[in-house]
Amino acid sequence: MKLTKEMLDVKLKQIAQFEEKYGTEHGQTNVHAMKKFCTDKKYRERVRDFNKSIAQTFKEAMRNPSVLGEKQVLNENTNYEF
Repeated sequence: MKLTKEMLDVKLKQIAQFEEKYGTEHGQTNVHAMKKFCTDKKYRERVRDFNKSIAQTFKEAMRNPSVLGEKQVLNENTNYEF
C-alpha cells in the first residue's frame, strides 16, 4: 500500500485527538512511534526494510528450517502445505 501525505495527516490528527483526550503519558511508546513514522521519511524506510527482512526470513525458514538454526524434523505429523 502506498501511503499518501493525506493518509499521514489523518493519522497525525488522530494522534493529536488521542493525546488531547488521554494525555501524552498514556500509551506513550506507541504514540511516539506512530508520530515518528508519520513525520520522518527515513524512519518509515527503516521500518519497511525491517518488515521486509522479517518476511523474507520467514519465507526462507519455511523452505529450510536450518536458516533459523533449527534441525529439520520429519515425521508423520509433518505438514508440507503452507
